[in-house]
Amino acid sequence: MNKKIIIYDFDGTLTPYPITKIEVLESLGFDGGMMSSKFMGMVRERRLSKNIDVYNACYEVLLEVLKNNNVPRTQENFRLGAENIEYNPGVYDFFDRNKGLNIVNYIVSSGSKDFLEGITISKFFKEIYATTFKFDDSGEASDVDFLMSDKRKVEIIQKILKDNDIENEDCSNVIYVGDGLTDLYAMEYVKNHGGDTIFVYVNEENDSLKAAREVDVVSYYTKADFNLNSDFSNVFLDICS
Repeated sequence: MNKKIIIYDFDGTLTPYPITKIEVLESLGFDGGMMSSKFMGMVRERRLSKNIDVYNACYEVLLEVLKNNNVPRTQENFRLGAENIEYNPGVYDFFDRNKGLNIVNYIVSSGSKDFLEGITISKFFKEIYATTFKFDDSGEASDVDFLMSDKRKVEIIQKILKDNDIENEDCSNVIYVGDGLTDLYAMEYVKNHGGDTIFVYVNEENDSLKAAREVDVVSYYTKADFNLNSDFSNVFLDICS
């Protein structure tokens, strides 16, 4: 059997929440970090005033809030809380028990790479592709260096294919796992080039799931339950067999 390339989104896919909490924000009174109503309100204002996408606005506001509160914008602070992150059911055991399969795992996420490199399951991934910051000589982030977007996810998938010596954009041995609207471009690319896509959800009453069902980019829909004998695990093992 040829090696399978498994590409995961992170927030909302492997975790139960759509945006990384970021503990350093919680220490400043933003309950829930980036998910707090206070922070998201600032993000909405920034999006409207500058006509930029939500992730660009999130990181602009994050850096600004930390600077205004004299909090060092260091890799150490961006990584706070990463080891204590909450995952969807069965996630750690899922990766642990699949170590013997002929697969290679990647994360492709709009989240912070500094944060994701500190998560407990990072050891199961060959590479983590995510948003990065520019750091000055003092070790503080001054701006975003690379912003992962929905369209850039496709560019990263193409890079992963090349790194695995796969030609002609052949995705026949690729599985993409995601949960939201920002994954649809990636899913479309993988499915149109012969691969499989799995859309996971916590509950069926969400706009992203409804939108995904309106376009032909998803091979399988399952709950975000990674436990042994769950629908997701069974679909995954069936594809990999």
